[in-house]
Amino acid sequence: MILVNLAFGMLILAQIGIGTVGNALLFCHYVCSHFRRHRLRPFGQIINHLTLANTLILLWGGIPGTMAAFELKYFLHDITCKFVSYFYRVAWGNSLSTTCLLSAFQALSINPTNYRWAELKFKSPKYINALCILSWMFHLLINIIVPMRVTGLKNSRNISVKSNLGYCSHRFINTITESICLVIFTSIDVICLGLMIWSSGSMIFFLHRHQQQVQYIHSTRQTSQISPESRAKKAILILVSTFVIFHSLSSVFEMYAYLFDNPQFWLANTIVLLTSCFPTLSPFLLLKSDPHVSRLFKQYVHCT
Repeated sequence: MILVNLAFGMLILAQIGIGTVGNALLFCHYVCSHFRRHRLRPFGQIINHLTLANTLILLWGGIPGTMAAFELKYFLHDITCKFVSYFYRVAWGNSLSTTCLLSAFQALSINPTNYRWAELKFKSPKYINALCILSWMFHLLINIIVPMRVTGLKNSRNISVKSNLGYCSHRFINTITESICLVIFTSIDVICLGLMIWSSGSMIFFLHRHQQQVQYIHSTRQTSQISPESRAKKAILILVSTFVIFHSLSSVFEMYAYLFDNPQFWLANTIVLLTSCFPTLSPFLLLKSDPHVSRLFKQYVHCT
């Protein structure tokens, strides 16, 4: 068991290092784009908020998870545990909302302008940053219940504890409150995931139809380069699929840990590992799909 916990700790620690570096590179890339163009595009604004949320997930969730995996018990006091759990849930919820907004904005931006969507397509870039800020405010408010549902391990001996998370304990308040929280958080997840899948599906459908319309242009060029449509479809599919897969897996494990009292410690480590996968992988997926980064990488490889 010690070797298993050590392996979990090393994996989570690697995720923290790789993911933090990746999100920092992605953030710096769009900040540099802002200085080059003297204004940040709406897509870049969303990415900056997403990198902030992903970094907070890695730090607030990964570091306590790593220390717990290394069996460093009672390193978080009750107040610290509530603080860490609260901002971890805020960051995770905002990562979900921001990814949903990113998918919806891309779908709206590539759809052909028509009477129904023309006004929304024209005005939406002006409100992107405001929507991102509202997302932070919403999750700061909706997760206010989280500090009441967690406690430090030292305090868990004197109260009703539902499960041990390794560095904090989840307390059981009462049936009504727990049911309301379950409905609220599940509804947010279902709505965001549903919108994400719908917008990505409509975007991929339009790109496929557009690629068929201009297929003769690509065929006459007789080039082996990947078309912009294919690159966009691949990036969208991979990003959304990555989020949906890891979010669904972590939700299943969290539900299992919630339904059964005092789950085994490996389950808590698995939840931390799964929730850190998307924040770790997403910056590299977004950097790879960026044409400017791809050109710089090809030039570097050619020079070396």
